[in-house]
Amino acid sequence: MTSGSSTETVSPAALEVFRAADIAPERRGRARLERLAAQDRQLYDWILDRFAHASAPTGEETRAAARAFGIDPDRALARLAEEDLIHADADGRPLVAYPFSGISRGHRVTIEGAGTVEAMCAIDALGIAPMLGRPTTINSHDPLSGAPVEVQLDPEGNASWRPQSTLVLIGSAACGGPSFRSCCDVLNFFESVESAGRYLADRPEIHGSCVSIPVAIEAGSAIFGNLLRGD
Repeated sequence: MTSGSSTETVSPAALEVFRAADIAPERRGRARLERLAAQDRQLYDWILDRFAHASAPTGEETRAAARAFGIDPDRALARLAEEDLIHADADGRPLVAYPFSGISRGHRVTIEGAGTVEAMCAIDALGIAPMLGRPTTINSHDPLSGAPVEVQLDPEGNASWRPQSTLVLIGSAACGGPSFRSCCDVLNFFESVESAGRYLADRPEIHGSCVSIPVAIEAGSAIFGNLLRGD
């Protein structure tokens, strides 16, 4: 899958995912990094690499890494937060590092040969295999019924899932701001379109619709698939 920075490389269905979740072109693929200085990008890659190895960094480790790259930790983390890439707590511990989460989100992703991590949302969970070039198994659940959902995915986008009726809800809450506040809580797996419909009916503040697992995989790959590719 090619980078989502070009609207010509993804299907109309994937473009609808981006529109519904308010994911602009500059938030997809390597375009996410274009406004970062080289040293900030080094820190960003280091943080993602730690999560990718199922070893989320502490605040002390993150600050030490920033200093090793020759940058002020507070300034660097503020810059990464400004770009909605990394959000850390007061000690510098990354809590949001799309597609990864430093806290439980209900989307557990087992990376072949690495371990288990948490993803921020369903789309992020589906973007980890293409980003790392490793097969993953996603264990999540329908937030309304609690029914378990499992997706097995390889880096080329080949997937199997259960139940077979599983869909992904796309959209955003009408609150704006960074993704973890506006769309991440909305982008969930549902066991059926009926369950997603009931979920939306009870939450008028959420504007959304459902897409198939293959479309959600395409969107996740377009956002994260080449994010760690070397320049």
